[in-house]
Amino acid sequence: MIPAAALVAVAHALVPAMAAAQIIRTDTTPVVVPSATAPSAPARMSPIDRARLEQDEFEKFRHVNLPKLAPQLPRTCEEPIGRFCYFLNDNLNIPAERGEVTVRRLAMLSVLDSLAKVMPGSVWIAEQRVRYLTEAGKNREALDVARACGPASRGGWRCEVLVGFSLHLLGDYAGAERIYDMALAAMDAKQRCAWTNIIPLLDDQALMQYRSIPCGHADRAAFEARTWALARNLYSMEGNDSRTEYLARMTMVQLLSDAAVPFQFKFDTDEVDRLLRFGWPRGWGAGFVLPFVVSTVKAGEGDGQPNAPGGPGSIFVPKGRGRGGTPVGSLPPGTKVPSNVPPRERPPDITGPRGLPGPMGGAPDARTPFPSLPSIKVQPRQDDGINVISFEPNPAFRFIPPGFALGDATQTDSAPWRAQEAPAIARYAPDYAKKVVPLDHQQAVFKRGDSALVVLAYDARGNEAIGGAKISAGLIVLSDRSSYRDHGAVREGAAPTGTLMVRAPWGPLLMSAEVGAAGPKVIARARYGIGPLRGAPQRVILSDVLLFRPNGSVPTSAETAAPLALTSERLRASDKLGVYWEAYGTDPDGEQMKISVVVLRETGEPGILRRMAGALAPTRDATPVRVTVNDQSVRGSTTTPRALELDISTLDTGTYIVQLEVEMGAGLTVRTERRVSIIR
Repeated sequence: MIPAAALVAVAHALVPAMAAAQIIRTDTTPVVVPSATAPSAPARMSPIDRARLEQDEFEKFRHVNLPKLAPQLPRTCEEPIGRFCYFLNDNLNIPAERGEVTVRRLAMLSVLDSLAKVMPGSVWIAEQRVRYLTEAGKNREALDVARACGPASRGGWRCEVLVGFSLHLLGDYAGAERIYDMALAAMDAKQRCAWTNIIPLLDDQALMQYRSIPCGHADRAAFEARTWALARNLYSMEGNDSRTEYLARMTMVQLLSDAAVPFQFKFDTDEVDRLLRFGWPRGWGAGFVLPFVVSTVKAGEGDGQPNAPGGPGSIFVPKGRGRGGTPVGSLPPGTKVPSNVPPRERPPDITGPRGLPGPMGGAPDARTPFPSLPSIKVQPRQDDGINVISFEPNPAFRFIPPGFALGDATQTDSAPWRAQEAPAIARYAPDYAKKVVPLDHQQAVFKRGDSALVVLAYDARGNEAIGGAKISAGLIVLSDRSSYRDHGAVREGAAPTGTLMVRAPWGPLLMSAEVGAAGPKVIARARYGIGPLRGAPQRVILSDVLLFRPNGSVPTSAETAAPLALTSERLRASDKLGVYWEAYGTDPDGEQMKISVVVLRETGEPGILRRMAGALAPTRDATPVRVTVNDQSVRGSTTTPRALELDISTLDTGTYIVQLEVEMGAGLTVRTERRVSIIR
């Protein structure tokens, strides 16, 4: 191996002329050869040209020193991107960079640091220093370089985006968002449209609506704001890291567009699209490739290559042109024909089956010609035989919700918010989340005048990924379909099980219940629409059903029932089950109510074996649990809270529906329900 000191000397800082070098690897033995493109006297170059030379030489050095990888071909193409095929593999390990490449990068950075002192006004040098410092994991140093860029060079927004980029990588998402907003405000209209354009991230449904709004229009800005508000992984976290991640990707496009890059085919439109959708690579490798290229050529087509049909040296000579130089080809090669000798003409082709030309009575040849088969052409590869493989960060989760969720998130269930939901339009790998798992919880919504009281009971104890790590718990509800304003409660250092309550405007809401464990980098989350369903208004409406564990006293309000709430919709048949709800719009003078609570097994078509088994041996819960009570509404109030206790010991394991039905006077009946699971 070449000693590290020799590698450092390759990219020295502002010293007399010295030829640069590359390390070419043959198997495992490095061989040092002079670079054919390196100038003989880099010290006589201008500082910016010298900086570009050093950066270009580093990328060449990295290119020939990529770690060798075994072929890893996907079975299916999850998402085509131009000539690329994206497939998600969260178990794929990013290959470790070779030590000599790391040393060479530090040497190049040392050169750029020295050149930055000579040219403090060069934004390009600042950009590349930030790029390679963050690549080396020196995000704090990159922030210092970015902050020094603006005042010295008057780089304007190009320096501000470097600051936002560095803050994002440091996890200061709120600070990054403020800086990026300042940079966007300093751009002209065309630049701002390019930086805020989210077309690469949207599915077809959202794309149709987004493209119909011209850039610069207020409706387009509102669409983008709504999209980024919903795209956050954690609504309880300060700042919008999904938005700053996309702006950081745009910054990386800026850094790569005018510099040497490690990509196989330079930084073209396919690479830009892939970067914006899945992030910039965090590692590189070299895959195995054959030393030759096999292709097919149609019969009769020449491409100028030796031995190709019709090409130089081909044995397939066009008809009518002989090797002797005459139209017929009857004379031997080298024969000189006097100029007064008329050229010999080739006899006409025989076109008929009787051996006579057409004018002499021959019929056209109706025989089907033999098909022309393509020929095989084998050529040596024109490139250096290094197949560059990039590795985007993982595990990566869904970046933007689907189009129907962007239209009205309050009417969604949990499906569109699953972290790994297909298709893979775009993905994001946040540094603070290596896993996103479901959260055991129970929620209920109660009416308080013009407000909604949202109650959440959560339980993170059974999650193996979290274990006993310190957690934060948050309940965030979003209202107003146009802007999705946040209303929430966040508890740092929360207990593994507990209850949170939030007030929000009365109406359809989007709830996000979140538990985050910073140590193992795990998020437990539940997100879906809650609140009253849209429909014809009724005089009396019911709240959600809140399941609680009876403790001897009957709760008289949601506030007193919340501490008793079950932290999961899974319960044991041996437990007592309490059911709390509220009726709104009841007659303050009092009216009769017939209350029925029934626990039924969830309907569904069981398999043939289960149906046969059920016919032969009925389960213990063939008769549902039912409680019926004649009651009267609360006098002096339009809100009637009620609670009942149920004995569910006769139920077998399975999924059940707790149905609540209240019959009022004048033939009015209102209903609500909740699903529960009985476990052993």
